[in-house]
Amino acid sequence: MLEIILVIYLSKKIGKMVEAKGQKKGWYVFMFVMLWIIGEFVGAIIGGLIAEGPLIYLFAILGAGLGALISFGIVYGISSTELSEPE
Repeated sequence: MLEIILVIYLSKKIGKMVEAKGQKKGWYVFMFVMLWIIGEFVGAIIGGLIAEGPLIYLFAILGAGLGALISFGIVYGISSTELSEPE
């Protein structure tokens, strides 16, 4: 449950960051959620290969965090479109 709340909170945060740069937020929020989910699955698979029991979930959460970090890095790196008035 806490994980879902965190995903919703971070999705809104990414959306605000993207809109502040003058971009549309839809694809970036979708990218964030997909990277979170993919990171969680990959982390769980890696955790299952090298650990047992509750440590697998820890690897899954670390993978999800890495996916979130990648998406925030992408959003941080996009250029802002300055809307200037014609002269």
